[in-house]
Amino acid sequence: MPLSEPSPYEVLGLPRDADAAAVDDAVDAALAGDRFTPEQVEAAAGVLRDPARRLELDVQHVLPPEPVDEAAVLLAPVLDAQLPFPDRAAWSARELTAVHRRELEADYAPLPPPPAGFPGVPERFGADASVLPPFEPPR
Repeated sequence: MPLSEPSPYEVLGLPRDADAAAVDDAVDAALAGDRFTPEQVEAAAGVLRDPARRLELDVQHVLPPEPVDEAAVLLAPVLDAQLPFPDRAAWSARELTAVHRRELEADYAPLPPPPAGFPGVPERFGADASVLPPFEPPR
């Protein structure tokens, strides 16, 4: 049993660009076959004969991309070339420690005073390090 209902195009065995005459011919062929019920065939034909419902169906069901033979030819020079990754800068442990220390110092720096006219934060809600575990930044 299929997981989803077949699209009207699948029921009638039609491509997406089929015209009204092709839909009528496909209905007769689908009714002659026993793959789908007559109700499914008539419902599919009703959707494909109505331009508004067909447009809604086409918009909701995006087509899978079709392979393009020329794409491989066009992309071959790019895909065969080496990617231009720059060499990574060599960082020493001392430089990484210095960067880390600057970040820590900025995190623990005292806050600047509030701008003029700003009422400020009451002292009991002020920021302090009392809730943080003791920490000694590396030297």
